[in-house]
Amino acid sequence: MTLSGHEGAVRSVAYSSDGQLLVSGSDDGTVRIWDTRTGDEVLLPRRSDNGWVISVDFARNNKWVAFGTQAGVVCIWEVKSSHASHRQLSGHSDSVTCVAFAPDCSRLASASRDHTTRLWNPETGEQLAVLNGHTDSVNGVAFYPDGAILASVSGDRTIRLWDCATGQAVSQPLENAGVSNVDISPDGAMIAGAIDDTVKLQIGEQMAVLRGESEIRSIRFSPDSRTLVAAHAQNVRVWTLKSDSVDACWVDLRGHTRDVRSLSFSLDNLYIASTSDDGTIRIWSTGSSQTAVQPLPAHDSPVHSVAVSRDRTFIVSGSEDTSVRVWDARTGEETLPPLRGHTNQIQSVSISLDKRLIASASQDSTIRLWDAQSGAAVGEPMRGHASVVNAVSFLANSRGLASASDDKTVRVWDVSTQQELDLGPLRCHDRAHAVDISLDGRFITAGDISGRIYLWRTDTGQQAHEPLCEQDVHIFSVAFSPDVKRIVSSGSNNVAHIWDIGTRHLILVLRGHTSLVRSVAWSRDGRLIVTGSDDATLRLWNAKTGAPLTTLHGHVHAVRSVAVTPDSDFIVSGSEDTTIRKWDVPAVHELASEQRSGRVGALVSATLVDGWIVGSSGELILWVPAEYRTYLQIDICTLVVGRSRVVIGLSNGGLHAGSDWISCWRD
Repeated sequence: MTLSGHEGAVRSVAYSSDGQLLVSGSDDGTVRIWDTRTGDEVLLPRRSDNGWVISVDFARNNKWVAFGTQAGVVCIWEVKSSHASHRQLSGHSDSVTCVAFAPDCSRLASASRDHTTRLWNPETGEQLAVLNGHTDSVNGVAFYPDGAILASVSGDRTIRLWDCATGQAVSQPLENAGVSNVDISPDGAMIAGAIDDTVKLQIGEQMAVLRGESEIRSIRFSPDSRTLVAAHAQNVRVWTLKSDSVDACWVDLRGHTRDVRSLSFSLDNLYIASTSDDGTIRIWSTGSSQTAVQPLPAHDSPVHSVAVSRDRTFIVSGSEDTSVRVWDARTGEETLPPLRGHTNQIQSVSISLDKRLIASASQDSTIRLWDAQSGAAVGEPMRGHASVVNAVSFLANSRGLASASDDKTVRVWDVSTQQELDLGPLRCHDRAHAVDISLDGRFITAGDISGRIYLWRTDTGQQAHEPLCEQDVHIFSVAFSPDVKRIVSSGSNNVAHIWDIGTRHLILVLRGHTSLVRSVAWSRDGRLIVTGSDDATLRLWNAKTGAPLTTLHGHVHAVRSVAVTPDSDFIVSGSEDTTIRKWDVPAVHELASEQRSGRVGALVSATLVDGWIVGSSGELILWVPAEYRTYLQIDICTLVVGRSRVVIGLSNGGLHAGSDWISCWRD
């Protein structure tokens, strides 16, 4: 469920003890209470007169909501009272960064940028104690389960523990080395502190470290102490803690479009609420029981390259995470453990036509060969390039391999000896980023960042003619037509070009992408060209006329690589969103032919605007709930390989169209 209504970043969120209500505070200066079953607001918003609402908490007795404000005022709202007002507690001289009720509701703690923590009686509003000692902003507070001790964390790089009865420190300050957020497990056995992109977990005398991928803004233990959630960037990371917590497995919950600020667990362990700068609150289901949350096998970082075996049984991918992975092309299951050995990100992968070998090129300046059946490394890394290797491609006979590098050369290797052939090195004017070999094995083509496209004969290593040239264009990808009469190239000018090899003339320009075209592929039957772009789309083109056929939406970040199966039935794409997608080409053609007469066909080229699928003429076709927009796909995408997998299928049988909503409802 996604709750929308705030008009600014949502800073904080908290569940009621029965899980039926959720309170949120926002930069729009309001506190809102939501029904977690329906998503409706159950009371009129409470507006603060003291600027942003930075922190909120719900008392366990479900009687009070507390919120801290930008102006330093702590407010207590008696939720079930008929009064429309709330009490204001004054004392802090700067913004209140955190509020927290004691488990027995006898005290309310507030932390402030004025370097103090204060304890209040929530029933009377009386200030019970001022906890002095920090020398910088106090960023967070958390009660131990029995409510007797309070932990506070500060920008002065210390954590302090306080006796709630006396207001005195119970120990020397704990050095926290930059902890920005703190939480204590409900069983009292663990204390967690967020430091930049890591969480340090203190378990008795032992310390465990959980790593995120960016700055962690909020952390929370689950009520059963078996799960820890963290807000980092636009994601919610869920760690399932094992007995030693060292090998905790994790999964990211994606959907927010801006940074996540705050998290809260429902007391029944079933739901996580998250707030974001995108102005929304999202509620995530953790499942019916607290079993380990195991992410699907997938890359952790952008996918730079994909390739499909000749019999289309498996897909190979290379990623920024330095691994090469092999997937079942039908099910998306990983068929081999990740192939590891490179010390830097993978730039390109290729599969030999006999399916026996996989080649990978890396920023570590090496090329590696892998046994496609066992995943074992074949021989030693192939060294020869003096810089990043950007692309690799097998020769048709599977006995040779071509590679392109930032060292301005293309090199040809004997696969059996893993040594360079006397054919090269083939020299380029500038850094070479693309290479391809013709199906008949007679030619090698390459493109460099100066806009030159080269053509060499494989029997002599001599240039077949002077380079084709695109002025001031960085060439990212090149591909031969099956009949070896044309070359398609993509570059930094947002278009793809088709060249006639015989005449050396530019014959077609494929226009439509709104950003860099990263990858091109030609179908084996010669009828189709596929392009992938930084605009997160794939486009299909008539290879003979250059006419656009359709645009494929689904990826949420740049499409770095595209490949077409030899029978031209499927397209595979790899993206910076870390996923791999498989597309059904016959279904694409079928839907594209129905675009003028059928609403379902129109979805192929539709775009998503403010939650609506909008047709080519601006018509509203379908509204998609916010929590599903990231994962939206139509039936032509038959497989998604990623850590999360949500598929929405749309077909004629489930889609109702009409001139008004009443007729659609009746259908």
